[in-house]
Amino acid sequence: MNKFLISGAGGFVGQFLQHTLTGHHQAVTLSRDNTEDLLRAESYPEAYQQVDTLIHLAGRAHVMHETAEDIYQAYAAVNIDYTLKVAELARRLKIKRFVFLSSVKVNGEATRQPFTEDDTPAPLDAYGQTKLEAEIKLKEFCAANEMELVIIRPPLIYGPGVKANFKQLIKLCSLPLPLPFAAVDNKRSFISLDNLADFIVLCSWHPRAAGQTFLISDGEDVSTATLIKTIREVSKKHSLLIPLPAGMLTLLFKLIGKSSLALRLMGSLQVDITKAKTLLRWEPKISFHEGIVRTLKE
Repeated sequence: MNKFLISGAGGFVGQFLQHTLTGHHQAVTLSRDNTEDLLRAESYPEAYQQVDTLIHLAGRAHVMHETAEDIYQAYAAVNIDYTLKVAELARRLKIKRFVFLSSVKVNGEATRQPFTEDDTPAPLDAYGQTKLEAEIKLKEFCAANEMELVIIRPPLIYGPGVKANFKQLIKLCSLPLPLPFAAVDNKRSFISLDNLADFIVLCSWHPRAAGQTFLISDGEDVSTATLIKTIREVSKKHSLLIPLPAGMLTLLFKLIGKSSLALRLMGSLQVDITKAKTLLRWEPKISFHEGIVRTLKE
């Protein structure tokens, strides 16, 4: 039975991961408050000793309606500064492996060809930029302290308790309204909590994961039209999709000040998971359809 230290255990991914680990592994949680306390401590409680892997999930998530005066610094304080504090704690606890949950936004916001781990990072906002800087600083820190680092860059994560845009889309799909996305032929990668948690656990111990960066997904890229059809099908509702040209939709979103939403609904963002499948022999645990079923069961 491995022993994990999890930061951000109270979050969307963290709560699910803890549930996944129950009965199979021992998990100790880490909050920002007790991180500071532990860093000041001269000795550590028994619970924080003999940890095999630190899984760092804590971070400032992408915010749709940003209100911070200094947007970059608001992200950097958590995604960079706090991450390095957690890394320092891992060093003091003599933890051998650090698994860092980054983001596909390090690669960019849209694709013509699926992103791979070899692509040059091209973040377009403060969230993606600070995740990239955290990756760079962690690589330097872990190399200097002989700690194994694994970086995971997921696309949009969904599952029971999902928030933000995905939750809003589920609510929209529950209404008996026709939606104008039948002609949208984009491709987007997603990852369910089940598949992400399974991959995180694999990366926590697999010898070939050490020192690697992985892009990860359900392995089934879907269009916005397919996503809506699946949600409504699982909900036992008619798809009610009508075709409206993508150019017209883009213009309508621009007129109402929602250009970024148009990019997410009509643009493509795909990741290539070949590296995870070949290097670690990983396969998604559940299908995209099953992931939607489990999301809607909450």
